Amino acid sequence: MPFNLLIFPLVGGYYILIRFALFRYVQYRLEIQRVLLNSAFAGIILLVCCFILRAIINIILPDFTAFISEHLPVRTPFFGTTSFSLIVAVIATEIGNLFINRKKAIKMSLQKSGNEFELLMSSSFFDAHLLQFTMDSGKVYIGWVKELPKPFTTSYIRITPAFSGYRNEKKELIFTTQYLTVYASYIADGSVQDTNALKTDLVLKVDKINSASFFDLDMYKRFNPDQDNE
Repeated sequence: MPFNLLIFPLVGGYYILIRFALFRYVQYRLEIQRVLLNSAFAGIILLVCCFILRAIINIILPDFTAFISEHLPVRTPFFGTTSFSLIVAVIATEIGNLFINRKKAIKMSLQKSGNEFELLMSSSFFDAHLLQFTMDSGKVYIGWVKELPKPFTTSYIRITPAFSGYRNEKKELIFTTQYLTVYASYIADGSVQDTNALKTDLVLKVDKINSASFFDLDMYKRFNPDQDNE
């Protein structure tokens, strides 16, 4: 087999890795050399599968394979099988993505190779944990992650705020806005049926976040019994 024909399964393997939802998010963090190596392994597996598929088709429909071989634009041996591997990679990947839940795929990728910040965001998004974000400016936001961004490419995060405030000179947390009370009043008077209609989401720039952590309101009240946060 001419080695230049191996470009087809190599590209096919790369396409699978960067497009198939179960694999693509993990590749973002890998070095380019590792991605190319993974692409080569995927290409080898793809090529073997195509040779097996060709053998099966040749047994079942020998006239069809002979017809295709005679009408190929290039008569180089194995051109048909190797080029077919790229077509199979594209079609199989796009069809496979139709049956893959994007959010579940992202969650699996984060569990496998996410960093601490990404795992924290994932926990809030999937398990509705309140998070506390302290910004460089001293401003503090407490809320739930509203939208799970693609792993390893996070520059901004969207949250639904529950409280906001700031830290004073003594680093004490001072609440200035309690969104939960406002949400409850809108729902109680029938103005909205869902808090999403209020458009109160905040977008935070990741590189402006000084720290992020879980926030438990009951525990906060126990540590700060003199502050009224009702």
